[in-house]
Amino acid sequence: MIALLFIVPILAIATSIFVYQLNGKKEIIKLDMVQFFYAFLLAPILFIWIKSVLYVLLRSELNFVLSPGQLFLIDTSFSLFFLYVFAFVVMHSLTKSINLKVGQDPLHDIFKHSEYFHLWISHLVIYIGAGVLFSCVSIANAFFPLIIDVPRIWFYVVLIVGFITGLLAFMGIWMSDPKQHAAHFLALMKFCFGSLLVVHIFAFFLLGIRFDPSYGLYWTVTVGYLALIMCFFFAHKSQRALTFIERVSDWFKHQMWDKRVQLFMEQKIENVVKKGKNG
Repeated sequence: MIALLFIVPILAIATSIFVYQLNGKKEIIKLDMVQFFYAFLLAPILFIWIKSVLYVLLRSELNFVLSPGQLFLIDTSFSLFFLYVFAFVVMHSLTKSINLKVGQDPLHDIFKHSEYFHLWISHLVIYIGAGVLFSCVSIANAFFPLIIDVPRIWFYVVLIVGFITGLLAFMGIWMSDPKQHAAHFLALMKFCFGSLLVVHIFAFFLLGIRFDPSYGLYWTVTVGYLALIMCFFFAHKSQRALTFIERVSDWFKHQMWDKRVQLFMEQKIENVVKKGKNG
Protein backbone atom coordinates (compact mmCIF):
# COMPACT_ATOMS: atom_id res chain seq x y z
CA MET A 1 0.00 0.00 0.00
CA ILE A 2 2.76 2.45 0.96
CA ALA A 3 4.71 1.60 -2.21
CA LEU A 4 1.63 2.26 -4.31
CA LEU A 5 1.23 5.68 -2.73
CA PHE A 6 4.74 6.57 -3.94
CA ILE A 7 4.33 5.05 -7.42
CA VAL A 8 1.09 6.89 -8.31
CA PRO A 9 2.49 10.48 -8.26
CA ILE A 10 5.62 9.41 -10.14
CA LEU A 11 3.54 7.81 -12.90
CA ALA A 12 1.18 10.80 -12.95
CA ILE A 13 4.05 13.28 -13.42
CA ALA A 14 5.74 11.13 -16.08
CA THR A 15 2.48 10.70 -18.00
CA SER A 16 1.72 14.42 -17.80
CA ILE A 17 5.09 15.30 -19.32
CA PHE A 18 4.56 12.81 -22.14
CA VAL A 19 0.97 13.87 -22.88
CA TYR A 20 1.89 17.57 -22.90
CA GLN A 21 3.74 17.01 -26.17
CA LEU A 22 0.34 16.47 -27.84
CA ASN A 23 -0.87 19.93 -26.86
CA GLY A 24 -3.19 21.37 -29.54
CA LYS A 25 -3.06 18.30 -31.81
CA LYS A 26 -6.18 16.31 -30.95
CA GLU A 27 -9.58 16.87 -29.31
CA ILE A 28 -11.98 14.87 -27.13
CA ILE A 29 -15.57 16.24 -26.85
CA LYS A 30 -14.37 19.64 -28.06
CA LEU A 31 -11.67 19.81 -25.37
CA ASP A 32 -8.01 19.68 -26.26
CA MET A 33 -6.88 16.13 -25.54
CA VAL A 34 -4.19 17.30 -23.09
CA GLN A 35 -6.68 19.47 -21.20
CA PHE A 36 -9.17 16.59 -21.15
CA PHE A 37 -6.47 14.35 -19.68
CA TYR A 38 -5.62 16.87 -16.97
CA ALA A 39 -9.23 17.61 -15.99
CA PHE A 40 -10.94 14.22 -16.27
CA LEU A 41 -8.15 11.68 -15.73
CA LEU A 42 -5.21 13.19 -13.86
CA ALA A 43 -7.20 15.36 -11.41
CA PRO A 44 -9.53 12.52 -10.25
CA ILE A 45 -6.56 10.16 -9.85
CA LEU A 46 -4.71 12.73 -7.75
CA PHE A 47 -7.87 13.31 -5.71
CA ILE A 48 -8.10 9.61 -4.82
CA TRP A 49 -4.33 9.49 -4.17
CA ILE A 50 -4.34 12.47 -1.79
CA LYS A 51 -7.39 11.08 0.06
CA SER A 52 -5.56 7.77 0.43
CA VAL A 53 -2.43 9.47 1.78
CA LEU A 54 -4.56 11.53 4.15
CA TYR A 55 -6.35 8.40 5.35
CA VAL A 56 -3.09 6.55 6.01
CA LEU A 57 -1.63 9.50 7.90
CA LEU A 58 -4.71 10.05 10.04
CA ARG A 59 -5.28 6.38 10.81
CA SER A 60 -1.80 5.03 11.46
CA GLU A 61 0.80 7.80 11.62
CA LEU A 62 -0.59 10.01 14.40
CA ASN A 63 0.21 9.68 18.10
CA PHE A 64 -3.47 9.99 18.99
CA VAL A 65 -6.65 8.36 17.71
CA LEU A 66 -9.31 10.36 15.89
CA SER A 67 -12.97 9.54 16.30
CA PRO A 68 -15.08 8.57 13.24
CA GLY A 69 -16.75 11.99 13.43
CA GLN A 70 -13.41 13.80 13.36
CA LEU A 71 -12.20 11.67 10.44
CA PHE A 72 -15.41 12.43 8.57
CA LEU A 73 -15.04 16.17 9.20
CA ILE A 74 -11.42 16.25 7.98
CA ASP A 75 -12.19 14.12 4.91
CA THR A 76 -15.26 16.22 4.03
CA SER A 77 -13.35 19.49 4.43
CA PHE A 78 -10.59 18.27 2.14
CA SER A 79 -13.10 16.97 -0.45
CA LEU A 80 -14.95 20.31 -0.44
CA PHE A 81 -11.71 22.25 -0.90
CA PHE A 82 -10.65 19.96 -3.75
CA LEU A 83 -14.02 20.39 -5.48
CA TYR A 84 -13.46 24.15 -5.56
CA VAL A 85 -9.98 23.64 -6.99
CA PHE A 86 -11.30 21.10 -9.51
CA ALA A 87 -13.95 23.58 -10.70
CA PHE A 88 -11.20 26.02 -11.65
CA VAL A 89 -9.19 23.22 -13.29
CA VAL A 90 -12.17 22.43 -15.54
CA MET A 91 -12.67 26.12 -16.35
CA HIS A 92 -8.99 26.38 -17.26
CA SER A 93 -9.23 23.29 -19.48
CA LEU A 94 -12.15 24.79 -21.40
CA THR A 95 -10.62 28.25 -21.82
CA LYS A 96 -7.22 26.77 -22.73
CA SER A 97 -8.84 24.60 -25.40
CA ILE A 98 -10.51 27.68 -26.89
CA ASN A 99 -7.21 29.59 -26.65
CA LEU A 100 -5.44 26.88 -28.64
CA LYS A 101 -8.18 26.98 -31.28
CA VAL A 102 -7.90 30.75 -31.62
CA GLY A 103 -4.13 30.42 -31.89
CA GLN A 104 -4.60 28.11 -34.87
CA ASP A 105 -7.47 30.11 -36.39
CA PRO A 106 -7.96 33.78 -35.31
CA LEU A 107 -11.50 33.65 -36.76
CA HIS A 108 -12.50 30.63 -34.67
CA ASP A 109 -16.09 30.96 -33.39
CA ILE A 110 -15.61 31.08 -29.60
CA PHE A 111 -19.35 31.38 -28.90
CA LYS A 112 -20.18 28.28 -30.92
CA HIS A 113 -17.35 26.36 -29.28
CA SER A 114 -18.64 27.20 -25.80
CA GLU A 115 -22.19 26.30 -26.80
CA TYR A 116 -21.15 22.68 -27.32
CA PHE A 117 -20.70 22.54 -23.56
CA HIS A 118 -23.55 24.86 -22.59
CA LEU A 119 -26.23 23.38 -24.84
CA TRP A 120 -25.21 19.79 -25.34
CA ILE A 121 -22.36 18.04 -23.50
CA SER A 122 -23.03 19.42 -20.01
CA HIS A 123 -26.76 18.70 -20.24
CA LEU A 124 -26.18 15.12 -21.35
CA VAL A 125 -23.68 14.41 -18.58
CA ILE A 126 -25.77 16.10 -15.87
CA TYR A 127 -29.07 14.36 -16.63
CA ILE A 128 -27.79 10.94 -17.69
CA GLY A 129 -25.16 10.93 -14.94
CA ALA A 130 -27.73 11.88 -12.29
CA GLY A 131 -30.10 9.20 -13.59
CA VAL A 132 -27.43 6.51 -13.41
CA LEU A 133 -26.35 7.59 -9.90
CA PHE A 134 -29.91 7.52 -8.56
CA SER A 135 -30.41 4.14 -10.24
CA CYS A 136 -27.31 2.74 -8.55
CA VAL A 137 -28.66 3.84 -5.15
CA SER A 138 -32.13 2.43 -5.80
CA ILE A 139 -30.89 -0.91 -7.17
CA ALA A 140 -28.53 -1.20 -4.21
CA ASN A 141 -31.56 -0.72 -1.97
CA ALA A 142 -33.27 -3.55 -3.89
CA PHE A 143 -30.45 -5.88 -2.79
CA PHE A 144 -29.98 -4.40 0.69
CA PRO A 145 -33.27 -3.35 2.34
CA LEU A 146 -33.22 -0.49 4.81
CA ILE A 147 -33.61 -1.33 8.48
CA ILE A 148 -36.12 1.35 9.44
CA ASP A 149 -39.41 1.44 11.27
CA VAL A 150 -41.58 4.38 10.23
CA PRO A 151 -45.34 4.86 9.97
CA ARG A 152 -46.84 3.77 6.66
CA ILE A 153 -48.05 7.32 5.97
CA TRP A 154 -44.47 8.59 5.73
CA PHE A 155 -43.71 5.97 3.10
CA TYR A 156 -46.53 7.32 0.96
CA VAL A 157 -45.35 10.89 1.54
CA VAL A 158 -41.90 9.94 0.27
CA LEU A 159 -43.46 8.34 -2.83
CA ILE A 160 -45.40 11.55 -3.52
CA VAL A 161 -42.16 13.52 -3.18
CA GLY A 162 -40.53 11.12 -5.66
CA PHE A 163 -43.39 11.62 -8.11
CA ILE A 164 -43.16 15.41 -7.83
CA THR A 165 -39.37 15.20 -8.26
CA GLY A 166 -39.94 13.27 -11.50
CA LEU A 167 -42.24 16.05 -12.73
CA LEU A 168 -39.64 18.69 -11.85
CA ALA A 169 -36.90 16.64 -13.55
CA PHE A 170 -39.01 16.54 -16.69
CA MET A 171 -39.43 20.31 -16.64
CA GLY A 172 -35.68 20.69 -16.23
CA ILE A 173 -35.01 18.38 -19.17
CA TRP A 174 -37.67 20.10 -21.28
CA MET A 175 -36.19 23.53 -20.62
CA SER A 176 -32.64 22.25 -21.29
CA ASP A 177 -33.51 21.06 -24.79
CA PRO A 178 -30.97 22.78 -27.11
CA LYS A 179 -33.39 22.30 -30.06
CA GLN A 180 -30.79 21.14 -32.53
CA HIS A 181 -32.14 20.21 -35.97
CA ALA A 182 -29.60 17.44 -36.53
CA ALA A 183 -29.65 15.95 -32.99
CA HIS A 184 -32.66 15.13 -30.82
CA PHE A 185 -31.96 15.79 -27.15
CA LEU A 186 -35.44 14.98 -25.83
CA ALA A 187 -35.58 11.67 -27.74
CA LEU A 188 -32.24 10.67 -26.24
CA MET A 189 -33.43 11.62 -22.74
CA LYS A 190 -36.64 9.63 -23.20
CA PHE A 191 -34.67 6.59 -24.33
CA CYS A 192 -32.17 6.79 -21.45
CA PHE A 193 -34.71 7.27 -18.66
CA GLY A 194 -37.08 4.78 -20.27
CA SER A 195 -34.27 2.23 -20.22
CA LEU A 196 -33.58 2.98 -16.55
CA LEU A 197 -37.28 2.50 -15.76
CA VAL A 198 -37.25 -0.85 -17.56
CA VAL A 199 -34.23 -1.90 -15.46
CA HIS A 200 -36.20 -1.05 -12.31
CA ILE A 201 -39.23 -3.00 -13.53
CA PHE A 202 -37.08 -6.07 -14.24
CA ALA A 203 -35.50 -5.70 -10.78
CA PHE A 204 -38.98 -5.73 -9.24
CA PHE A 205 -39.93 -9.03 -10.87
CA LEU A 206 -36.54 -10.72 -10.52
CA LEU A 207 -35.83 -9.72 -6.92
CA GLY A 208 -39.36 -9.81 -5.53
CA ILE A 209 -39.19 -6.32 -4.03
CA ARG A 210 -41.88 -5.64 -1.42
CA PHE A 211 -43.93 -2.46 -1.32
CA ASP A 212 -42.83 -1.22 2.09
CA PRO A 213 -40.48 1.40 3.66
CA SER A 214 -37.48 -0.95 3.72
CA TYR A 215 -37.32 -0.48 -0.07
CA GLY A 216 -38.15 3.22 0.10
CA LEU A 217 -35.20 4.39 -2.02
CA TYR A 218 -36.04 1.92 -4.79
CA TRP A 219 -39.71 2.91 -4.91
CA THR A 220 -38.98 6.64 -4.72
CA VAL A 221 -36.63 6.53 -7.72
CA THR A 222 -38.93 4.20 -9.65
CA VAL A 223 -41.96 6.44 -9.10
CA GLY A 224 -39.88 9.46 -10.12
CA TYR A 225 -38.85 7.80 -13.39
CA LEU A 226 -42.44 6.74 -14.00
CA ALA A 227 -43.62 10.34 -13.60
CA LEU A 228 -40.88 11.54 -15.94
CA ILE A 229 -41.76 9.03 -18.69
CA MET A 230 -45.49 9.77 -18.31
CA CYS A 231 -44.73 13.45 -18.91
CA PHE A 232 -42.76 12.57 -22.05
CA PHE A 233 -45.68 10.47 -23.30
CA PHE A 234 -48.38 13.09 -22.71
CA ALA A 235 -46.19 15.94 -23.98
CA HIS A 236 -46.00 14.23 -27.37
CA LYS A 237 -49.56 12.86 -27.50
CA SER A 238 -51.64 15.73 -26.12
CA GLN A 239 -51.63 19.27 -27.47
CA ARG A 240 -53.32 20.46 -24.27
CA ALA A 241 -50.55 18.93 -22.14
CA LEU A 242 -47.91 20.43 -24.43
CA THR A 243 -49.49 23.87 -24.11
CA PHE A 244 -49.57 23.56 -20.31
CA ILE A 245 -45.90 22.53 -20.19
CA GLU A 246 -44.92 25.48 -22.38
CA ARG A 247 -46.83 27.88 -20.14
CA VAL A 248 -45.17 26.56 -17.00
CA SER A 249 -41.69 26.65 -18.56
CA ASP A 250 -42.25 30.24 -19.71
CA TRP A 251 -42.32 31.31 -16.05
CA PHE A 252 -38.64 30.34 -15.67
CA LYS A 253 -37.29 31.63 -18.98
CA HIS A 254 -35.18 34.77 -18.95
CA GLN A 255 -35.05 37.32 -21.75
CA MET A 256 -32.30 35.63 -23.80
CA TRP A 257 -33.41 32.05 -23.08
CA ASP A 258 -33.68 31.03 -26.75
CA LYS A 259 -30.30 32.45 -27.75
CA ARG A 260 -28.56 29.42 -29.28
CA VAL A 261 -26.70 28.27 -32.38
CA GLN A 262 -27.18 25.16 -34.49
CA LEU A 263 -24.15 23.08 -33.58
CA PHE A 264 -24.58 20.20 -35.99
CA MET A 265 -25.85 21.86 -39.16
CA GLU A 266 -22.39 22.36 -40.70
CA GLN A 267 -21.53 18.71 -40.16
CA LYS A 268 -24.86 17.66 -41.70
CA ILE A 269 -24.27 19.88 -44.74
CA GLU A 270 -20.76 18.46 -45.17
CA ASN A 271 -22.16 14.90 -45.11
CA VAL A 272 -24.75 15.82 -47.76
CA VAL A 273 -22.05 17.35 -49.97
CA LYS A 274 -19.87 14.23 -49.62
CA LYS A 275 -22.77 11.97 -50.54
CA GLY A 276 -23.48 14.15 -53.56
CA LYS A 277 -19.89 13.91 -54.74
CA ASN A 278 -19.78 10.14 -54.22
CA GLY A 279 -23.13 9.74 -56.01
